Amino acid sequence: MVYERKRILLGLCKILNVIGIDIEKIVSSLNNKNFTDVEDCLQSECAKDISADYIITRNIKDFENSEIKAISPDTFLEMIN
Repeated sequence: MVYERKRILLGLCKILNVIGIDIEKIVSSLNNKNFTDVEDCLQSECAKDISADYIITRNIKDFENSEIKAISPDTFLEMIN
């Protein structure tokens, strides 16, 4: 089970960009009044930083105030097929 998850994550790292979180993103997220969840805000800040088209999440409602549109994994899979 653990090996399978690692294999999946390694595969994702080959096709996705991974961006780091720096102090500016942390401070911006902590000061952002549009999000109640700091981690969601950090994801939004990272997505904005790389000009992402979408944030793929099961919790779309948590990103209603995000500058980057949130879509479900199923919607994403439909888009790429």
